[in-house]
Amino acid sequence: MPFKVEIEGERCRGCEDCLEVCTTGVFEIKEGKSVAVNIEECLGCGSCVEVCKEKAIRVEELKSDLSDIARSLLGDIL
Repeated sequence: MPFKVEIEGERCRGCEDCLEVCTTGVFEIKEGKSVAVNIEECLGCGSCVEVCKEKAIRVEELKSDLSDIARSLLGDIL
């Protein structure tokens, strides 16, 4: 499942803790603040959220919406 990574720039202090804990390289520091640049690599583990002392990071799972055609096909299969 894909994930949405949001960083509140006002809260971020640029400590780089999220960079150090993220095993997939989602974050970079730009202009003294953390920025999520590789969001598609996020595994949704929440380590960055836990390590952020400023509570500046949110990670949430994106729910995919099924189209009417997909629902119809799944209904036929199930």
